[in-house]
Amino acid sequence: MQRTRVPGSAVMAVSLAVLLGGCGVQDRAEDGELPAFGSMDEAFSAVDAVLGCESDPAGEPIAPMDGGLLASEQRLCADNVQVDLYPDERSLEKSYGIWSGSQQGEVRLVRGGNWMVVDLTAVATGDPTPWDIEHLADELHGEYVVAGT
Repeated sequence: MQRTRVPGSAVMAVSLAVLLGGCGVQDRAEDGELPAFGSMDEAFSAVDAVLGCESDPAGEPIAPMDGGLLASEQRLCADNVQVDLYPDERSLEKSYGIWSGSQQGEVRLVRGGNWMVVDLTAVATGDPTPWDIEHLADELHGEYVVAGT
């Protein structure tokens, strides 16, 4: 058996191809659906890891209403940024529709399979948001929308 030596650049090229080949696979679940979280703690931790949520935000999350409160678990990430976790797709879709159709001012949304992050900074303060919600969408492989404008 004879050994052959593979040049270092060939090893690097193959390694890079393997690494890059995996990029984009996580953008969506294999079945084309947006990623989901198993609990609010899991969803909040993922959002916090990207945005660096405030330790003690003031206020309460806002629940969109359509003749009644929609079912969701909510937690503030910042004074005007909240994480919503939904028990079913129907609740998520209904809430997403309400936020998307809002004419109250700019609402930035990131939507996943059973969760949504809602940035109401512009509505609440009249100022542009300091939160990079679009980057959050990229990192968590969600859909980014600017609604209410």
